[in-house]
Amino acid sequence: MKDFSGHIGIIGAGISGLALGCFLKKANIPVVIFEKSNDISEYGAGISLSPNGLRVLKALGIFKKIQRLSGNPNKAYFFSNNKKVTSFPVDVITTSRQTLYKSLLENYLSYDGDILFNHELSDLDVNSLELSFSNGSIFNVSHLVACDGIKSICRKYHDKLDSEPFYSGYSVWRAIVDKKQENIETYLGPNHHIVTYPIDKSRISFVAAIKTNKMYKESWRSIGTKEEMLKDLPKISKKAYSFLDTDINLYKWGVYTRPNIKSLYMKNITFLGDAAHPIVPFMGQGGCLALEDAFVFSELVSKFKNDFNKIQYAYEKIRLKRIKKIKARSEIQGHLNHIKNPFFILCRNLIMKFSPIIPAIVKDIWNYDSSIEINNIK
Repeated sequence: MKDFSGHIGIIGAGISGLALGCFLKKANIPVVIFEKSNDISEYGAGISLSPNGLRVLKALGIFKKIQRLSGNPNKAYFFSNNKKVTSFPVDVITTSRQTLYKSLLENYLSYDGDILFNHELSDLDVNSLELSFSNGSIFNVSHLVACDGIKSICRKYHDKLDSEPFYSGYSVWRAIVDKKQENIETYLGPNHHIVTYPIDKSRISFVAAIKTNKMYKESWRSIGTKEEMLKDLPKISKKAYSFLDTDINLYKWGVYTRPNIKSLYMKNITFLGDAAHPIVPFMGQGGCLALEDAFVFSELVSKFKNDFNKIQYAYEKIRLKRIKKIKARSEIQGHLNHIKNPFFILCRNLIMKFSPIIPAIVKDIWNYDSSIEINNIK
């Protein structure tokens, strides 16, 4: 069995794990990825990648490939009660998570990267970094990076991260649908909003977020029915989902959140992506934050020559403020999307229509470039 004791070990072959693996292999830093599943799947999930995330894909050299395989909308339209409120130009790529995962995996494998599928972490020794897996395998690594998502096993070893999730008050329905669409469309309504966008030339991502007391399971894989979804969605927005048929695979997901993020690392373990900072999805930044995490951490590994005390301190200093900002804005956006009072709906729509507030907010988020902070940190 191969010896990985001199390697950085990554738990999870999601966005942050695969991107980090690519960057480390590109820099000739020994790394191995452990993934619990035996393949990758989209589970009805699309993803929007804004310029801050695309900057990372360009650094990996896979931007053009993903752009070719994905949707390339140039405008975002907003509707309220089925009436257009505003629109503005966007510089994003909208795709499926499967397309992103496959592109990252192919890039990683092109560097002869080591990845072990069917390896679900069952236990670890924080001091020796001995990793035990449910299939009986045991490995040692030089440093562990937890990229194992919202239900991270690694989180339970960190007393500042191991906290019970609580229901956010929102649930989400998702699907991938055979339908042509050029741009992003968002339909706002009382206690709900619906977003559709192209993920390639012939398919779209459908996402319906509902403010509800129903606490659906926190899982990307929970299958629901159209009948269930129709009970959740107001008929006023039927136009936004009239194309759905009963043969489509619909997934329902309860959105849970955690207390304010206080730390991104502990002894010998660094946390990236949803394992570090799960947030509500209303700014569409979860995937981009994961890509940013991977880029920053890999750059710091190279800069500080595997001095993980310095690497972890610098990583948290750079990332924590950014993450907290996006988390707060996502929660505020959730409230704004689901206003039900007619007067406040009118006020929100007028502000959206006659002020540049939305483009200004997204521009502030999208223009972020971590390279400046990385270069300046000591």
